Amino acid sequence: MLFVALLALLVCGDGAAPHARATPRTEGRALQKEPSVEKEPRADRALRVEPRSTRTNRKSATDTPKPKAAARSKANQGKRSAEEEKLVAQVLDAMGAGRMDEARSILAEIDTDLLSRDKADDVAYLEAALLLDGKKQQEAFDAYLTEFARGRHRREATLSLARLHYVEGDYGEAERLLTIFSPGVEKDDVGRRALVLRGLAQLGRGDANGALQLLVSCESDLRGAAEEESFYFAWSQAALHAGKPSKALEALRVLLEKHPQGAYAPQALYAMGMCLERMGRGSDATNVFRQVAQRFPTSYEATRVRDRGIRPGGGSGGGLPIGGGYALQIGAFSRRDLADALARDLRTAGVADVNVKQGNEDPPIYRVRAGSFATRDEARALGERLRRERGFSSTVVPR
Repeated sequence: MLFVALLALLVCGDGAAPHARATPRTEGRALQKEPSVEKEPRADRALRVEPRSTRTNRKSATDTPKPKAAARSKANQGKRSAEEEKLVAQVLDAMGAGRMDEARSILAEIDTDLLSRDKADDVAYLEAALLLDGKKQQEAFDAYLTEFARGRHRREATLSLARLHYVEGDYGEAERLLTIFSPGVEKDDVGRRALVLRGLAQLGRGDANGALQLLVSCESDLRGAAEEESFYFAWSQAALHAGKPSKALEALRVLLEKHPQGAYAPQALYAMGMCLERMGRGSDATNVFRQVAQRFPTSYEATRVRDRGIRPGGGSGGGLPIGGGYALQIGAFSRRDLADALARDLRTAGVADVNVKQGNEDPPIYRVRAGSFATRDEARALGERLRRERGFSSTVVPR
C-alpha cells in the first residue's frame, strides 16, 4: 500500500489526483467573477418609456402650431377674395351700362387666383367679351367654352362666337354652334337672338327653304319679344330667297304694322315693294317704293328707289299695302288655331297676302284677311271668286 501511494505522488507531482484538484480551482475562479446583472424583463423596459405627452412637451416652442396666426391668414385671404368678387360685380355693372373702357380697367386689377370657381367663370367670360380684336375674341370664347363647358355664360359665349363666325362668312360653323338653341323652348333674349341668327346662318349657307321653315316654327318664341322686328325681317328674306314672295309679304306686313318707325322699317318697306314686283303687281310696287322715299328720305333704301327712277309724289299714292286700301275678311275666330287653319286653306287655294290679325279685345278675336287692293271693287272681285270656287263668304274691310 505504501508503495502504491508513493508511486502516485511521483506521477502527479503534488500528491493530489487530477480530478480531485480541478474541481476546487474551477469553483474558485467562478467565485472570483463579478456577479452578473440579470436582464430586466421586456415588460419592465416598456414601463420605462416616456409617455407621448412628455416627449411632445420637450419640443421647442418654434415647433408648436400657432392657431391664431393660421386663423388670421385664413381671414385675410377670405377678405381679399371678397374684395376681388366686388371688383367682378363692378365689371358686370359697368358693362351692363355700356361703360366698356371702365369695365376693362377694373377687370385688369382682378387677381383670379383668389376667386371661386363661379367667379373665375365670370372673369373668363368677361375677358373674352371685352376684347376688341375679333380674332383674339374668337380664340378667347373658344377657350372659355373648353374650360367651362357647362359654365353659367355658356349660352352667351356660344351666341357671341357664332356671331363672329357669321360676320366672317363662316355660316356653316355659325349654324353648328347655334344648334343648342331650339324653337319652342327659348324664353330669354339670348335664346331668341340665337334663333334669328340660326335662321340667317342657314340662309347664308344657301338653304333658304330650311331657313324659312325654321323661322316660321320660331314665331311663338319671337312674337311680341324685343327681337320681333329682326325676326320678321329675317323671315321675309328667307321667303324671298325661297321664291315665296307672298310668304315674305306676310311677315313684312306684320313687321310694318307693329314697328312702322322701327330700325328695320326702311328695309322692310323696300322689301315689300320687291315682293309686290315679283308677284306681278307693278303698280302697287311703285307706290310702295315711293313711300320709302317719302318716309325715309335719308335712308340707303331711298337711294335705291331714286336709282330706279322713282321720285316722291305723283302716282296713286294709295299707300299700299300698309295703311290705306282694302282687304277681304274671310273669317273671325276666338281661337288662334282655327284662324291659322283657315289661313292655310286660303294659301293652298292660291290666295295671296293672307294674314291673321289679332284684335285688341279681351279675349282677342283673330281675323283672317286676304289681299291688298286700291279700291273696293277689286276686293269684291276676289271675294266673288272665293265664293264661287271655295264657298267662302267674305267682307270688304279697310286695311
